[in-house]
Amino acid sequence: MIRRSPRRGFTLIELLVVIAIIAVLIALLLPAVQAAREAARRIQSTNNLKQMGLALHNYESSNGCFPGSGGQSSSGFSATARLLPFLEGSAAFNAVNFSLPLGSGPPTFSFHPAQTTGSRTVIAALLCPSDGHDPLYPSYYQSVPTAGTNYVVNIGTGTGTFYDSRYPTDGVFWDNSAVKFAGIVDGTSNTMFMSQCYLGAGFDTTGPIPLDRVRQIVNISTTVKPTTAAPGGYTPAMNNPDLASVSATPVSWSGTRGVAWIVGTQVMSGFSAYLTPNSKTPDVYGHGFGWLAARGPHPGGVLTLMGDGSVRFVKDSVSMATWQSLATRAGGEVVSADSL
Repeated sequence: MIRRSPRRGFTLIELLVVIAIIAVLIALLLPAVQAAREAARRIQSTNNLKQMGLALHNYESSNGCFPGSGGQSSSGFSATARLLPFLEGSAAFNAVNFSLPLGSGPPTFSFHPAQTTGSRTVIAALLCPSDGHDPLYPSYYQSVPTAGTNYVVNIGTGTGTFYDSRYPTDGVFWDNSAVKFAGIVDGTSNTMFMSQCYLGAGFDTTGPIPLDRVRQIVNISTTVKPTTAAPGGYTPAMNNPDLASVSATPVSWSGTRGVAWIVGTQVMSGFSAYLTPNSKTPDVYGHGFGWLAARGPHPGGVLTLMGDGSVRFVKDSVSMATWQSLATRAGGEVVSADSL
């Protein structure tokens, strides 16, 4: 008589224990995987900014100054657009016709037909891989396809009349600026050239609450009028406003932040240090300029390109005094690396 050995297998309790152990291991592994991926994306974003820094230095070497932003109507080409030949962006550069205006206006801006091919060209070097938003906006801005950017130039502190980038500011870039190395009196290692912004939502909404708080900003264009005679921006004057109050009961939320790398308006391609990085107070703008903070998807701070070509990670907790000191080109401040 053949004796059969009893079948061996998992009991229900053993199976549940194994499943629980696997679940715990996955729960422990996922954050590590996500952290590794974010670290890789942050390195890529850092490299993008370093390439921008190299392009800025090469531009200054070739032209005797850094590129200006905007133009006669504040709707001219961005500083980024002017860097394309030094950014391995020959294809995009050839698609932009700098011998023709970017568009017509004011009061109403519209793209020149010759610029629409360039405006829709997505440039990987201008995008932070951690952002995750589609960089192409098919018809949001002026009903013309545009490609966005995550990297914006330093307009200055945004204090007093310096939020009006149509005129010289205490930063490095403004409309038709031509700052030279000699003009960076504070030293290139103590002066910001670029930082980050989120790609805009690509849609506008009304009401006291935005539909997308990260990618929408307060638009005050309907409540104030721009002046053209002197720096100061708006009527009534809004020098050093309490943005928390201004944004407490907003009427309109815009998704236009950074949606067109080619456009030189501050809302598209600039930032100021009026708010600290990733401030919980919303950005506020009207008619293309205003108070637009550095913001980014990296937890705890923003990547910032300094004038010497180095890239620093500036924490959200940086003091306002230190942050605004980094925004000025000739403020005479001394900034310690330990304060960032």
